Amino acid sequence: MGKSQEKKKKILKFKIILFLVICVVVLATLPFSSLIESKINAKKTENIGEFASIVEKDCVVHVIDVGCADCIALELPDGKKGLVDFGTDTNSNVTKGYRVNAVNYIKEYVFDGAETGTFDFVVMTHPDADHYNNYELIFDTFQINKVYRPPVFYNKDNDAQTQKEIQRAKDAGFMDNSATSFGDNYYTISTALYSKCLDKIYAEPDCEVVFTLAPVADIISSSSKEYTIKFYGPRYLKYEKSSYNNNNSFSAVMSLEYNGHSIMLTGDATKEEEKDILDNCTLPQVDVLKVGHHGSNTSSCVEFLNALKPKYAFISTRTDTNKYNLPKQEIIDRIVSCGVSSDNILQTQKNGNLVFAIDDIDMYIGATTEVVIDTVKWWYVCVGVIVISAGIIFGIKVKSNNRK
Repeated sequence: MGKSQEKKKKILKFKIILFLVICVVVLATLPFSSLIESKINAKKTENIGEFASIVEKDCVVHVIDVGCADCIALELPDGKKGLVDFGTDTNSNVTKGYRVNAVNYIKEYVFDGAETGTFDFVVMTHPDADHYNNYELIFDTFQINKVYRPPVFYNKDNDAQTQKEIQRAKDAGFMDNSATSFGDNYYTISTALYSKCLDKIYAEPDCEVVFTLAPVADIISSSSKEYTIKFYGPRYLKYEKSSYNNNNSFSAVMSLEYNGHSIMLTGDATKEEEKDILDNCTLPQVDVLKVGHHGSNTSSCVEFLNALKPKYAFISTRTDTNKYNLPKQEIIDRIVSCGVSSDNILQTQKNGNLVFAIDDIDMYIGATTEVVIDTVKWWYVCVGVIVISAGIIFGIKVKSNNRK
């Protein structure tokens, strides 16, 4: 009987020591919670409660909810501000409200509540109205120091506006002095709104205008917090293939890379442009992809998605105001089939304004309405390990079978 009691005491002592060792090891990891969480969670996703802190990070990409349209503001680590597209939904019932809301959002979150501010650069990805139709309010409210415009020219019966565009092309070195029209060497459109927007751009005081052609438009920071904005498209003034006869095929396709994280913005790039980029460029694997053309089946080919391997994707859209009912379920399914969880496909029509932010530790995601993606808190894991260990070590009785 004495030996049995002594054996039980030894077993209990061993269990206590084992449990204490587990507790010490687990608790010793708590000071490294942030690092561990960043590895476990890959990316943190927060809801509106954390929005204010997320927009204070080093590098912030604001995807402003403007309906089925694009308006994306950038806050860069060296303090520079950028704007990629400045459009709103073209549906007359919602356009005015989105225009005012976009400017108010920029004032509040990009310029910290100021009534005005300076954008170091603005990119018009391509000349579709939903990507620039808020130009008057944007240019009247903010100072613009540089504009990257698409290599698509206004051209209508050689009128006065066309002559302005010919001169702009000459000044950029695209035409020799004998050229009197664009001929077949350039892609042109005759949209009056585009012409008015171009006039507004060229009238902006102290503003440099650059044609967006990859890769000469790349932006590389010279600050201690290095970041790179790299352009992959468009690559030409005119494409030989007839399938490129589309404004969208001249979309600026660009990535923002900082601290090991990257976000790819694609405008309305077509599958033809995506494939051309694949043939001519080595694409990075990205954390976040802006789904091309609001989730239309004209964009997001499988090869492009597989090359980028995004972890998250976002779509700027509003289903009830676009006649094409974007995004297409076909595209959602395609993105999921290429490895993006359906929970990680965010939409402005569901989540409101989206924010992707990067600091020295990680990338964070926020929204003005809840983004339903859970994150793991390490101290919850620690408590769970300790409780489970206690249950296993002290709560399970092992019965021995005595042979007769």
